[in-house]
Amino acid sequence: PGSSFPKEAFAQKSFFHQEVLHQSSKSSARVTRVTTPHGSFLTPSFVAVATNAALKGVSIDAARAANQDLIFCNSYHLLLQPGPEVIEEAGGLHKYMGMKEGSTMGPLITDSGGFQVFSLKYGTVFEDLKTAKRTDGSFDASLDVSASRGELKRA
Repeated sequence: PGSSFPKEAFAQKSFFHQEVLHQSSKSSARVTRVTTPHGSFLTPSFVAVATNAALKGVSIDAARAANQDLIFCNSYHLLLQPGPEVIEEAGGLHKYMGMKEGSTMGPLITDSGGFQVFSLKYGTVFEDLKTAKRTDGSFDASLDVSASRGELKRA
């Protein structure tokens, strides 16, 4: 239960905040700006998908120039390839993707990987899980994704 979490886990962090820019007078719909250490984005928003940390058919520079302010990456696919060790060696997900401080750097979001790990038990993901090997020969489907540092690693 939430009551067992330390109170500091729920403390507002100065480097993340959400500002309501407009709220509908007819519904609960609203437009907000979310600010992160890597930049801000509006909600609702079109979010580009870079499943394996790569946009298809457009560079990061072109996406940012077109005001694409948020990119989604898939944790499960990143765990399998290139793997957390490669991303860590590159200096984090932003650097692995070729984002540059001050120009193409921007917010990223990732999922938990749970859909692929648990929902596709009898599909190709199940086979991937049975055969996936890490440097120590083991596989752990649980992930720890630290948005503030852009890190992906096994928990």
